[in-house]
Amino acid sequence: MPSETRTCALTGANGFVGRELKTFLERAGWKVIPWVRKPGGDSDGVEFRLGNAVKAGNHGGDGPLVHCAYDFNLVKWEHIARINVGGTRELLRAATEAGVKRIVLISSLSAFNGCRAL
Repeated sequence: MPSETRTCALTGANGFVGRELKTFLERAGWKVIPWVRKPGGDSDGVEFRLGNAVKAGNHGGDGPLVHCAYDFNLVKWEHIARINVGGTRELLRAATEAGVKRIVLISSLSAFNGCRAL
């Protein structure tokens, strides 16, 4: 009997943590739909930028959504709150509207030596 391929959407799939997680999931048999700022030409990725509107249903199926995107270029709290926090809220709203049952939120700040948060 053929096994069913599990699918998940992964925001930040080209980032430090996302890249490793994508590789891990694919080796474990998952089909990963990368949500990235600039999808490649032959990629089945979804263009995604924190702070922009998110279309419900763009997650690619009924699998989980793993969110590890973060814009590290922002340094002022007002920008961080609007883009990273507000963008995450928008993503979660769209995922909930689309019926996503499982969402994993990863904060990778501690993955870098010497990182400090506001």
